[in-house]
Amino acid sequence: MNEPFQPPAGRGGDHPFHHLRKMVNQWFDERPLQKLFETLDDYFAQTFAEAYIPIEVKETKHDYQLIVRLPDIKREQISLQWHEDGLQLIIDHQEMIESADANGHVYERQQARRRVTRVIPFPYPVAEHEVKASFQNGTLIIRLPQKRKYIDIE
Repeated sequence: MNEPFQPPAGRGGDHPFHHLRKMVNQWFDERPLQKLFETLDDYFAQTFAEAYIPIEVKETKHDYQLIVRLPDIKREQISLQWHEDGLQLIIDHQEMIESADANGHVYERQQARRRVTRVIPFPYPVAEHEVKASFQNGTLIIRLPQKRKYIDIE
């Protein structure tokens, strides 16, 4: 009774779980399942590919500039919401994708909506009316007045 457990040997020297392993491998090799995995991969690649909004910061004696490059984004897709200690940048992107056959008959329509947000903290307290924003040629520039005091060095 003190002998270690040994699984029973399979028929013809096969591993006892050979049939189960074969069934699982066949299940993963099926085309519908492969298509499902490809669809999930595409979904995650598209969902998280550009979820981060990079911001360039420039500081001068006169103002503090936050530069956000948003190529392929229209002004209507951008909104800024005021917070006591910063701004929330929101980008809403909606897109309709249609697939058509050679005769122009649409056989598939997909509508995609994506919302990306980023909170931009301010380096110091700023009143709402002091914040200015402009959008041109795919570049959003947010300007804050410079509140730091610089001492001129002679």
